[in-house]
Amino acid sequence: MTRMWMTNPKKLCRQHLLGEHKELHQLIGSLNKGKSVKGHIEKGQVEIHNIKKRHKQLVKEMARRGYKHNSPLPKFKDYKAGKINIFENEKELVRRCKECRKLAKK
Repeated sequence: MTRMWMTNPKKLCRQHLLGEHKELHQLIGSLNKGKSVKGHIEKGQVEIHNIKKRHKQLVKEMARRGYKHNSPLPKFKDYKAGKINIFENEKELVRRCKECRKLAKK
């Protein structure tokens, strides 16, 4: 599932930080292939207009943690679409992930 959590990257465990980064690249791949992401937009899982900003946030956090980053974003057609509920995403991360729960308390 493609998903942008949009929460503070410092609150993401390693798995969710790297997973969201990977999914951004997959999302761009889908956009560039002309695949529909309408379902993800309607479910509040992606914000197309924030992909570049979010990628920068994730890369900054990856660097802070000492992870190597060698995957710049490919070019893609940027347009305004999608709205994510960050508060609900944070609740979901804390519910499903013990490591994110620990980071959320900091």
